[in-house]
Amino acid sequence: MSDNTEATLERIFRSVLKVHPDEDVASVSVESHGWDSVAHLNLILAVEQEFRFMMTPEEASAANSFRAMLDLVNSRR
Repeated sequence: MSDNTEATLERIFRSVLKVHPDEDVASVSVESHGWDSVAHLNLILAVEQEFRFMMTPEEASAANSFRAMLDLVNSRR
């Protein structure tokens, strides 16, 4: 796993989901952070744009935490 990839993804999560600077992004998920469907769509779009790939609907649905999104991005690079 690339530290640069993780740092970039962290920046995206903090920006899109408004994660507080003191909060550990690695623990952010749909359940713990409570992001809604609009925020999820914005997150997916930001990740796709930054990392230049399109997620399948199944991938987008499964990307429901920081760790899941990081694993997905790493698998597509």
